Amino acid sequence: MRGKRFNLGVISVLVALLVVSIAFMSGCAGKPSSSPPPPPPTPPITSEPGVLSTQGYVYDDKLGYGFEYPGGWEFYVEEGDFPKGIKKVVSFEKEIPKDGVICRVLIGLTVKSATDLQEVKNELKKEIEISETPILNEATILVNNMSGYDILSGIPTWKQRQVVFFANGMAYIFKYASPEEYYRMYEETFDHIINSFVIE
Repeated sequence: MRGKRFNLGVISVLVALLVVSIAFMSGCAGKPSSSPPPPPPTPPITSEPGVLSTQGYVYDDKLGYGFEYPGGWEFYVEEGDFPKGIKKVVSFEKEIPKDGVICRVLIGLTVKSATDLQEVKNELKKEIEISETPILNEATILVNNMSGYDILSGIPTWKQRQVVFFANGMAYIFKYASPEEYYRMYEETFDHIINSFVIE
């Protein structure tokens, strides 16, 4: 009986990890695009207290953060019982049709419980090491009087940049994943999100 409980727990954690991983995958898929893609849906607009509201600005008073979001991108919010203390995943996706395939550029925010910034830095490095992706650059940054950690990893065809801030037992991890040919095109959008980020 104990073994069955353990197996169900492991399966639940793996399924939840898969959901979170899918939120940050990017690249080009061989999906034909004979006609132009439809315009992205308008993000939901809510003003109820404790609920994520979006109207050019994402604000979550329950988890105490806010940032400006990019217009014209598909918008997703995932909440639930995620593993590793994850509280919420907010993601933005841009689909770019090219030569009969769809390329995806993703920007996301994961909010999770953490002990300190060093713990999160170690986790990010370990994940990159497991994926066998080279680390291209690391830096300490300062945004709106908050210290953060900025790490870029990638291969010749793909890059991922992650920026993390820590406050009040919570880590705020921004991720930007893009095929190499579009990385510079949308890096400014990512920088704008990071520079607008505040923790209350």
